[in-house]
Amino acid sequence: MKKILHIIILLTSILIFSQEKLGGKYCSIPIGESDVTCIDFKENNRFEYSVSGCLGTSHIGTGIYELKNKNLKLEFGKKEQPTKNKVKVTKIKSQSEKNIEFEFIVSDEYELPLYVNIIEKPNIKGFEIYEEKNKIKVEKKNSKIKYEIRSLGYETVELELEHNSSKKIEITMFPVQAKVISEKVLEWNLTELNQYEFKVGTEIWSTFRKIKK
Repeated sequence: MKKILHIIILLTSILIFSQEKLGGKYCSIPIGESDVTCIDFKENNRFEYSVSGCLGTSHIGTGIYELKNKNLKLEFGKKEQPTKNKVKVTKIKSQSEKNIEFEFIVSDEYELPLYVNIIEKPNIKGFEIYEEKNKIKVEKKNSKIKYEIRSLGYETVELELEHNSSKKIEITMFPVQAKVISEKVLEWNLTELNQYEFKVGTEIWSTFRKIKK
């Protein structure tokens, strides 16, 4: 009886994977505090991809997969990286004809003030900005300078400011979002493939096991 059952399971596995399709969600085996990669194989050879760790989901993506002769190819579609950050720039009166002043009002989504570092590019000149000290003085000139506004745990804001007049820059920053994987191809030669798991190498962390729903 056990032999017959084994044959049935084997034939089922062969039937499923001879169709060269995967179905359901498979996740990598975490080692210690390592990230976990999950791939959810959908109908019509579509997939959803995510990488998560102790700080939450770091990468996401969708696309079309191909399974042929134990070669698994994930082709990610073109996706724009969304941002929730808001920036408003208005001119204000300058106190000097030689220098101008940038006044930064930076807060989170709940309108609470944030401590930020402002990096002037490409000179990598840095400024610290917080509620009590939110102004920087720069030379007045007819040029545009790129800046990055950074705060730990929040999305970086990139903006370009003209140095021809003083300005008030109001910024609302949001927590870091998962990075969207766009127009990328991942390809693995599977070392093992059955109805319960597949392996992309010989190490334990190379195993993707099917998640029971």
